[in-house]
Amino acid sequence: MRSQVGSASESVRARFGDAASRRNFLKALGTAGIAGLAGCSGGESYDGQEQTTASGGDDEETETESSSGDDSGSSTLRMSATQRFGTVDPAKGTDYTQVLALVNLYDPLVFPDTEGNLQGHLAEDWTVSDDNRTYTFTLRENATFHSGNPVTAEDVQFSAERFLDINQGYSSLLGNVLSKENVTVEDERTVSFTLDRVHSPFLATLVLLFVVDKQRVLDNAADGDFGDRGDYGQSFLNDNDAGSGPYELAGFERQAQISFSRYADYWGSFKDGAYDNVTVQIITNDPTVRSLMKTGELDMSSQYQSEETYEALAAEDDIRVESVPTVTTFYFKINTQKAPTDDPAVREAMAYGFDYETARNEIAPGSLPAQGPLPSSFGVHNEDIVQPTYDPERARQILSDAGYEEGDITVQNTYVKDYGLEEKMGLLFQQNMDEIGIDVELNPQTWGTMTELATSVEDTPHINQVFYGPVYPSPDTVFYNQYHSEAASTWMSMEHLEDETVDSLIDEARSTVDADARADLYAEVQERIANQYPDLFIFVQSKKHAFADDVAGYTFRPSMSFDYWFPDFYQE
Repeated sequence: MRSQVGSASESVRARFGDAASRRNFLKALGTAGIAGLAGCSGGESYDGQEQTTASGGDDEETETESSSGDDSGSSTLRMSATQRFGTVDPAKGTDYTQVLALVNLYDPLVFPDTEGNLQGHLAEDWTVSDDNRTYTFTLRENATFHSGNPVTAEDVQFSAERFLDINQGYSSLLGNVLSKENVTVEDERTVSFTLDRVHSPFLATLVLLFVVDKQRVLDNAADGDFGDRGDYGQSFLNDNDAGSGPYELAGFERQAQISFSRYADYWGSFKDGAYDNVTVQIITNDPTVRSLMKTGELDMSSQYQSEETYEALAAEDDIRVESVPTVTTFYFKINTQKAPTDDPAVREAMAYGFDYETARNEIAPGSLPAQGPLPSSFGVHNEDIVQPTYDPERARQILSDAGYEEGDITVQNTYVKDYGLEEKMGLLFQQNMDEIGIDVELNPQTWGTMTELATSVEDTPHINQVFYGPVYPSPDTVFYNQYHSEAASTWMSMEHLEDETVDSLIDEARSTVDADARADLYAEVQERIANQYPDLFIFVQSKKHAFADDVAGYTFRPSMSFDYWFPDFYQE
């Protein structure tokens, strides 16, 4: 369908020539009726007023066996998030809300600092063999699970076996380089991993191997496909925790909220004023966030509010808005295996037909320019990558040279429904593509539906709006999870790019120990990816949150959701 925001001959950029025009156009973007857009909703989401059903996964409401009870006399940090948690099983979580929960309920062996460097966590130290294949970890002595059981090397071994056997979540990061038989208990506090081959990102990926309480899992296992381990406790861990992290799971209403309580016997330290409890509410409605922040019923907003919401909250006396540069890129992920976007000429034309400056400066002010698939803050970023710029004439010529006429091409643009920024991006994209002769159907969906569609090439829409940042502190996370043919079909890899050269460059970088040689490979893979136009690289995010003035301690770490580690936060 054709854009209804202005005529095809009117440049979008021209409409931002003066302040009044900018305000009017953004108002039109923000108030356009979703009911008139192509596509169907995948269910409703919690808006802060009532609990309803969201799509994707198990929709039953559950509450854990350890309810938080009466919190009177204790401090509670009340946060909002924009998408449901789905699961809190450490072998299955992949998105930002799930990892937010996992990083607080469970401990990995290593943990990223503010620069992305790895520090000891459950492991107090480690050694690497001369052939760079065997990693041996010594566990700290005083760590216990929430059950009271001590954390042992056997628990680490069991967690790795469970991770690989269930084969979901981030298991593909280890599944092709580590055989579970090669995770060895040396003694009660020592465990070793012997890799099938040299794998340079191995240590970085371990931030996502969360250690579970073997005894608690097996005590709660149901019948299943894993022999004497039954279902590996999957039914239990979908709604309960078996971790050693700084907080315990206190309550879980899957569609509405999740709550945590501080683990009194945690091995690590808490800051003075650290919160006793944390509650995360699922709120997709911006007016609700504004209202709850203003009345003091919410202490911290999500990172995905509209710019209008941040501006309104920043004007309040007792609320501040902080903006933090990140290494997260906002992508329009293009399905490279589905007509008509399987044609590189169509993808290239879209890349030159989109108005990046308007997107960055007017819809996402404060965001940073993107240049290829890897954010420029990475030391191995290729500064020679050609980043497309808004050039409708060039885009029309590309399509004409490829034999297309106006009206020949129709694509779907899918984004998270009720998320104002993405709705505006979709409308801008629709208008831009209209100017070069491409019809765009806007297809808002719940996040759960988008993740389900991503598992199939045929079901993945043509264009998909996705924020993606490092899930572990290595450039490999940008390349492998999104572009390698062997990576699982998930929301991270909605491009479905299958390119042997890209695969071989990623594989070679993974097996290269020398940092300079690896940097050369990373530069080459960036160029190869960019030249195939599998994405529109829209901007690098500057993350924003609104905070009540007495909330302090937010600490950015360049790994997904590790900046929501609750021990960082405290009440002033």
